[in-house]
Amino acid sequence: MADSSDAGRRSAAPAWAAAIYVAAWIVGLAIWPSNLAVSASGAKVVRTYSAHQAVGAAQFVLVEGIAAIALAVVVVALARAIRPAAPDRARVALVTGLTACLISIAQCTLGVVLATALASPAHVSAADDVFDAINRLDGVKMFLLAALIGTAALAHRELGTPSWLRVVSLLAVLALLVSGVGYLVLDDLLANAAFVSGPLLLLWVSATGLALSRPRNPETVSPAASG
Repeated sequence: MADSSDAGRRSAAPAWAAAIYVAAWIVGLAIWPSNLAVSASGAKVVRTYSAHQAVGAAQFVLVEGIAAIALAVVVVALARAIRPAAPDRARVALVTGLTACLISIAQCTLGVVLATALASPAHVSAADDVFDAINRLDGVKMFLLAALIGTAALAHRELGTPSWLRVVSLLAVLALLVSGVGYLVLDDLLANAAFVSGPLLLLWVSATGLALSRPRNPETVSPAASG
């Protein structure tokens, strides 16, 4: 157990990880600002990726692979910060956050396969199935991220996050739930909520990573009850 002498010390890793997460998304969207509808046909998916195999694969590596690893760093730091005062919430944050990261890694793998090996007219059916699977996994991931953000909002005192982030958290949770349903059932209208949930998620990760890297006042840290 850490003693009170290091209660105020925090690593800069969460802030750097949050910056990498945001940068991965910005670069990933910048290199190929594609926006296939979740209901896109297999033929449409193949036509799109066959013309952009390299950037399509790179985008998946950035926004699903590198971003997932960076988010995992933030999630672990988040759980550690919550654990002394609220171990149950810390476990929820860790499980939901890391599961979302694992799903993202799976999406990265499927996405690279989709953008390369399946990007030909001979694989229309398989491309359609993989594209649908990626989107449905995105829906599940959004639900998990909503649970992560909601848990963090309940532990704002332990985390030392700014008060305005609670408003962002509420909006992000609502938007993620709506877009999550859209991606899970492949509904284009509901999936468009990702245009709101995405930026809110980037803002939440940024602010949370910075807050987790700031030194804390030991007096504000409430130890878990013993016994």
